[in-house]
Amino acid sequence: MKHQAYFTRALKANDPRYARVFGKLGYDRADIVSDDAATMEPTGTGGAGDDLEQLRAKYQAAVGKKPYHGWDAAVLREKIVEAKGPQA
Repeated sequence: MKHQAYFTRALKANDPRYARVFGKLGYDRADIVSDDAATMEPTGTGGAGDDLEQLRAKYQAAVGKKPYHGWDAAVLREKIVEAKGPQA
């Protein structure tokens, strides 16, 4: 994403007009978080992070190489099933 120099300079300025306008746009709210940050859990808490690490280990055992770091749990499960092939 391109650096938003105008917004950065405007927010750093102590002009109350900028504060009022950007406040109406929602830039002054501290409770706004991105979707990724809201769903992310730290690793080691028994949440999705542990599940992802286990799936990565299973993928590495099934395929013989490390998985792509950008794959989520659903993609890893699909790739593991593909790697195991048809069960006879």
